[in-house]
Amino acid sequence: MFDNLLVASTAISSFNNAALLNPFFFAVAVLLLPLFVMVYLYGRDFVSRFGWNNQNAESKTAFWSAAVLGLFIILFGGNYAVIRGGISLLPLVLAVILFLLMIIVSNNFVRLKYIEKIHDRKSKWLVFIALLLGVAFSGLMTWWGILLQLSAVICGTIIGCRLRKDISWVGLITLVYGMMIVAVLMQPEFFRFGQLGHLTLIHLIGLVLGGFFVVTTFVSKYVKARNKMRQSVFVKLKWLFRIVSILALILFISTESVPVFLGLLISLACLETLNIYHAKKIQDILYKQSWAVMMIVCGILIVCPVISALGIVYLSFLSNKVKLNDFTGLL
Repeated sequence: MFDNLLVASTAISSFNNAALLNPFFFAVAVLLLPLFVMVYLYGRDFVSRFGWNNQNAESKTAFWSAAVLGLFIILFGGNYAVIRGGISLLPLVLAVILFLLMIIVSNNFVRLKYIEKIHDRKSKWLVFIALLLGVAFSGLMTWWGILLQLSAVICGTIIGCRLRKDISWVGLITLVYGMMIVAVLMQPEFFRFGQLGHLTLIHLIGLVLGGFFVVTTFVSKYVKARNKMRQSVFVKLKWLFRIVSILALILFISTESVPVFLGLLISLACLETLNIYHAKKIQDILYKQSWAVMMIVCGILIVCPVISALGIVYLSFLSNKVKLNDFTGLL
């Protein structure tokens, strides 16, 4: 009565859909808690053997988090041939992410003198060719996927190697992680995160937390405390942005829409900017704390524990530890 192959494929599809409904990333994070505790207690001593210290921890964390995220995108096995819908911006978003990551990685590879450890010129070319082959194989399911990712990696490498300015990469790597969170929301099935339209409350809370710390990192790093706003104006605007943020949060939970999510992040950015601009003083370490927590959350969301471990290690280098009041005071 029924074709055996049809029954088997339907059963497999149902199993995969049921598996995607569960917040797998959250279960993995719970199981990895003992490992994260060990990283926090002993990670600093371990990386100090490789030249990490309080002065270079930020640059090294930026380099390795960018390198690990780039490898994750290349090796995690995404298939452009099964993207939902005829037209999707997801491949373009991933290409831009790879482009920005290669700028960070290649520039730091040269500036931190990692390239000098490879003495043979042929070995340098072999390393680069091996990277290109890995990028090409990651897009094998579509011919345009190969060209798109190869062009992003090559252009990013050329620009990164030619940059000679000593740049703080915190802002750029934060932008990349923000784009990664949006990409996960655009098509969660592609990243094995969940099913769009059927995301659980845990999925949505994870995405909102990741977006919140991305926004907090940007705002706390680039907005300065001025204390030049009248108190009455400040209170009115603060409650306005609070109400807008709450409404955007409710609408996002109801619709799981990318534009609504971006609107929520913009309203949070306005609210945090208002609070920092009105404050008399803000701790310089706040953006560093937020940056570290952002990497921890993003690593959990995409099930890449190495990124979370890098955030935990960087957090251990900070003199002042994270306090919940530091972040709730921005809302």
